[in-house]
Amino acid sequence: MTAARGPAVVLPGEDGSRPGMVDPWLADPVAAATVAGVDAVVGRDVAAWWRDPATAPDPVAAHLEVVVAGVAGYRSLTARGLKPVAVAGHGVGEFAALAAAGALPLDQVVELVHWRAELLSLAPRPSCAGQAAVLGPGAAAIAAAAVAVAGAGGPLCIAALDAPERAVLAGGRAELAHAGELVRAAGLELVRLPGRAPCHGALVRPVADHLTAALADLDWSAPALPVVPNADPVPTRDPDRLAAALRRHLTAPVLWEATAHALAGTGATALLEIGAEPLVGPWAAQTVPGLPVRLVSGPLPPAPEAVPGPALAGSVT
Repeated sequence: MTAARGPAVVLPGEDGSRPGMVDPWLADPVAAATVAGVDAVVGRDVAAWWRDPATAPDPVAAHLEVVVAGVAGYRSLTARGLKPVAVAGHGVGEFAALAAAGALPLDQVVELVHWRAELLSLAPRPSCAGQAAVLGPGAAAIAAAAVAVAGAGGPLCIAALDAPERAVLAGGRAELAHAGELVRAAGLELVRLPGRAPCHGALVRPVADHLTAALADLDWSAPALPVVPNADPVPTRDPDRLAAALRRHLTAPVLWEATAHALAGTGATALLEIGAEPLVGPWAAQTVPGLPVRLVSGPLPPAPEAVPGPALAGSVT
């Protein structure tokens, strides 16, 4: 437990991507400069690209926008006086967290996320495999029981433990269908996540293998504040530990429930989710009841100097 007190910042992943979500941040000079820097890396006006409805099905555009919006928003908030005690991102949002905290240069993160999204085409197509969320009390235990039975005949694993009432399975179509029968028999709900690759499991091992060289070439630094990785949910400023977690990121489960406990342990008085809609913040609030959560979708006024963190704390409505 650190002596620091203030908010923690959480950043959504693929599920939080929305066309045009970066646009509200363009009114802030710091955020706009961040996006302009990405223009130079990608070689196009990315904000125009992302708001074009024709690009909505493109995973490269979707993944890049949620990452860049997270970094732009984080830089805007901290430039206006926010002093977070820690940061974490869910799924591809972890890349945003690493860039926001200064552990990795943003240009390298943009190139890596671009490459990662393209490589996901090597994963089994959504018609053959994907992800599904187990929803209800005791979701983790029911998901584990479903994996033990339905996973005996083919690939199936727990891809995420998001909250006490949400776990995510990744696997083949037949295995997910069998798991659905078992989950519903236990009184819970199984909801397919449309278009999602079976990330955070063995089915994306070819993608992870192709990313190995790119991950080895990253320029790591000690971040300005602790980052909580998905695969190793312990707040750390150790570049070696962050790099090791990122190497496991695509094939290991997202331990978001444990991340929420870790963030609370840093002294976080609230969680600020930078995104278009409330998503990962409420999952964390379900895990740590009483921890205020606020969605931030655009620039905020400067934080009062005497109250840098809690002044921005609120609740999602």
